[in-house]
Formats: sequence, structure tokens, C-alpha cells
Amino acid sequence: MMRLCAALLCLPGLALADVQPVPYDNLKTQPHRIEPFDTLPSAPEPGHRIDQHWRAAGLTIGERLAGQTVHDTEGFDTLRGAPTQPLRALPGAPGQTFAVAHHAGFGSNALFPVGPKGADLPEGRGEGSAALVFDTPQSAIGLRLHAEYPDPLGQRPAPGTARLTFHHATGQTTDLTLPLTHGVMSLAWRSATGITALTIQTTDPGGIALDDILYDVTPLAG
Repeated sequence: MMRLCAALLCLPGLALADVQPVPYDNLKTQPHRIEPFDTLPSAPEPGHRIDQHWRAAGLTIGERLAGQTVHDTEGFDTLRGAPTQPLRALPGAPGQTFAVAHHAGFGSNALFPVGPKGADLPEGRGEGSAALVFDTPQSAIGLRLHAEYPDPLGQRPAPGTARLTFHHATGQTTDLTLPLTHGVMSLAWRSATGITALTIQTTDPGGIALDDILYDVTPLAG
């Protein structure tokens, strides 16, 4: 397993072995599918509690991958264990999978991975894990992630990190630890080996929300 630190992303011209960061907006200009979580009516938090996996065309989102277990680490979900093949996304316990609600940072619905404290509490929404499984290997994916809101007065805790694990069609994985920032982060990656799944864990004090997942991106010719 290749363990790669997100600090590497800061070095000009350096590409990860199997995952290369690219501008989100570049992928968005190409033909693609997008999951904006807007099939449910807009509702303020706590929003809609989702106790099963989330299904979109070509994409399934769960709390974890089959074969993994979820543990409470100081109020955050931690994934342990090796996933079984074929990769499958599984929901969590009732009230600890997802919430879908209007998110002020995105200005639209977003997916809140729910942690150990449950969907009904603000400190539970956003502290959970998420597992994205694609029906076919992806040459490029993207998503928008929100951590802490902008804090001009410096009164809230600094944003934490997100741990992303890319599962490739070759059976290998690539880990990166992403330092989070205030506000919306638009993130995207390409992979020559094909991404079959992505798991996301966080230690952000305010929790995270996900929106506008890009996949099934049509490669540019030439």
C-alpha cells in the first residue's frame, strides 16, 4: 500500500504515483455525471436522515466498504480493516449514516456523513465517514468539500484534516491526508489505473459536508 502525504501536493510538478490532482473546474467543462443531492426537497438541518446507502446512476455512497468496521475515535468515525472484493458500499447503524440538508456554504443540498453522536445532534452531522463506490473504474473524479465556515475573527477551532483512500482497479490503494481550509474546497484527481472507490474520514471539529460529486468524466481526445 502506498501511503502518501498531502504535503506532496504542494510541490510544483509532482504527481502522485496513481492519483494526480487536477483543477475541479477543468473536469466540469468535460462531459460528466454529477451528484448534487438535490433529488430531495431542500430542508434546513437536521434535514433528511438517510439510513441506507445513497444511490445515483453509476455511483453508490455508504458509510464504509464491505469488510471494514467503523470505530468511534473521540467523536469521529474511523475505518478499520481491509475491504472485501468486489467493493460494496454499506450503510451504518440507524441514525449514523447520512443526513441530506440545505448547506449555507454550498447554497444547496449537501451530504453530511454522520458520526457516532448521531444525525439529530449538530456535533454528529459531518463527523462520519463516507465510502464512494463507482460502477466502473474512473479515470477522473471530483467533489466539493466544506469544512469550517470562514472565520475572520479567529474565534473557532482551526479546520482539521480529511483522510482520503483511493481504491484502484489494480487492487492497490493510495492514501492522502488533506489539510482542510475554511469554506468550500473544490477537489479533483485523475488516475491512470482507474479509481473504483474512495473513502473519506475526517478530524474536522465542525464536521464536513460533500456536494457536487463529478464522475464518468469523458476523457479529452488526443
